[in-house]
Amino acid sequence: MLGNKVNILFVVSEFYQAGTERFTYELDRALNKNQFYVEILSIIPLNASSRFNDYYYKKHLELGSKVHFLNEINQLNSPSLKQKIEHRLVKKPYPDERLKIKSFFDKFDCISIMGEYNFKEIYKYIKEENKHKLLIHLQNSKYQVKDNYAFFPKNEYFHFVSGFHDNQIDFELSEFPSYKHTYYNLNLKFENEFVKTKYKSSTKPKIGIFTRLTPAKPLDPFIYSFQLVNEQLPDAEFHIFGSGDPINEGVYRYVEQLKLERSIYFRGHQENILKTAVEEELDLVWLHGYHGLPGGWVGFDISTARIPQLFWNFGNNTGEFHTFFPMFNSVSEFAKKSISLLSNPKEAKMLADEQYNYTDEHYNISKNIHVMEKLYHEISKISKLHKG
Repeated sequence: MLGNKVNILFVVSEFYQAGTERFTYELDRALNKNQFYVEILSIIPLNASSRFNDYYYKKHLELGSKVHFLNEINQLNSPSLKQKIEHRLVKKPYPDERLKIKSFFDKFDCISIMGEYNFKEIYKYIKEENKHKLLIHLQNSKYQVKDNYAFFPKNEYFHFVSGFHDNQIDFELSEFPSYKHTYYNLNLKFENEFVKTKYKSSTKPKIGIFTRLTPAKPLDPFIYSFQLVNEQLPDAEFHIFGSGDPINEGVYRYVEQLKLERSIYFRGHQENILKTAVEEELDLVWLHGYHGLPGGWVGFDISTARIPQLFWNFGNNTGEFHTFFPMFNSVSEFAKKSISLLSNPKEAKMLADEQYNYTDEHYNISKNIHVMEKLYHEISKISKLHKG
């Protein structure tokens, strides 16, 4: 029973194991279910991909959330016999053929569009009286997608939610003459199930990276850096975890050219990154960074396992992250810092602790979910006023 609970709809693309879907799941499991009831609308039906499974579908169901699919809701409204006769005799207009999906949104107090790219899929079905319910969660930026907001009517007023700070959001939303913005970043639950506890010098240090083998996530800076590490620490190993064929994706040729076949290992997709990182006893994790920020969830996840991380930065360096999440775009400096961490357990532990503490303070969802709960309550009050 809903009772006085705020009824929230999350609009997602699908349930694959990807960033936006993780963001939605973290929200769903952190919200106080004594105050909120969650339903989900998926744009793409189940089992639509031969490459990806619907990882988060069952996880949402286990939380008690109800799931809908666009192709089931978006059915044409066929006129009745009476309506056909009235149309023929007195030219009475037929009812809106999209009435079913337009009315679907009436029952919700808040509608969170998870990813600005999903906006165009549903906005045409949102009645005027329901537009105040919309929250648009930004998941990409103009740095990544130049025409990120091409489908938005710029003359309308929208409420955006993102991890962009005040000095970034003006540029990001410069196409909009007016808007509202709420700051809410990536947040995750601290499981504390898999945690590194031993920091020691090793004759065979292990570096790991968690990624996908794709041109969109270049690995050549890491491989060149590892060559320098390997010269100083000849028994060091570099384990590359992630889906994709290293030969077909053109990655293995770098390994062969540098004659590192005995030191670099391609380990494939890992179902549980933290479990793998701790049980493999990784001494250091390398990851991608973008414009001075850790690239996605993995860096924050690894922080909760207290394994030190270094980042190869694609873009400009900005912000305080550098103190806690060191970013590099020099192969020699990247390798030098890596060797230092691998050779000095106390230094490695100190960096791991700093990264854990920073993530706990800024990205622990139990400390930050109140931002979204307050926002949903505020919008719900407006929705109830609209309903009279």
